[in-house]
Amino acid sequence: MYKPYYVIEYSASSCLLDIKVNDVSVKHTNLKGYTSNVIPVNLVIPESGRQQVSYNILPLLGETALREDATFSASVCLYDAGGDVIQKQDEINTFTMPENTTKIPLPVYKGERVFYADVPYKLDAWQNSQDLSKIEKLRVLVDSAYRKIEEIISNSQYNLYAEMVQKREDNIATCFYLSEEEKKERLTELIELFESGFKIVPVSEKDFMFIYGYNKLVSLKKQDGSSALLLKNANTGQKLTLDIKLHLEQGSKELTII
Repeated sequence: MYKPYYVIEYSASSCLLDIKVNDVSVKHTNLKGYTSNVIPVNLVIPESGRQQVSYNILPLLGETALREDATFSASVCLYDAGGDVIQKQDEINTFTMPENTTKIPLPVYKGERVFYADVPYKLDAWQNSQDLSKIEKLRVLVDSAYRKIEEIISNSQYNLYAEMVQKREDNIATCFYLSEEEKKERLTELIELFESGFKIVPVSEKDFMFIYGYNKLVSLKKQDGSSALLLKNANTGQKLTLDIKLHLEQGSKELTII
């Protein structure tokens, strides 16, 4: 069976890069050097039809203008994930940063493109969630949701954690064509990491609240754009970040993971 698998293939250097699909960030990174990578984006394509890609190219953290060696180029590509070997690749959109951009001390360079996706699913995601820009004291709700997640992980209540992320995991399994066994393995591997010595680092009031997904999603993030939900392993020094997206379902007063 044909399984469409959309990715953004990009390369960039010497910039703070933010790429979004349908107003959901899929890559946010401070690049002091050069990188080239591939970003799977099926999870932010909730259904077939028009999809919007936007990108912000900013100066590196602590700087006020783009460097002369700042670069960015990217393509939206379609693969067939139906077998072990990629069977189909179509470059369906490209976008690049003009060469003369770095000659102007711009604080940010922005661009947008549209592509059309054809996928065999329709995710039960955030399309019909409440508009968070209209919610009073949203930060209070967000902090409460993060504290709840932190407590559940700290208390090793993994059954409750599995319930909290079920809808998200269902969507991941659907859009990336995972088997039931593969879906269970994802959660099992994460719990094994929790149990291997990782401890929660509580979120801080200094963490920034980001509303995105056309005002349907919210997260807490660090200055560099990484998730504020962080665990550390005191024995190895390793860090583990959990990318949590929260939304408010219609009729609900409590934010949940999606």
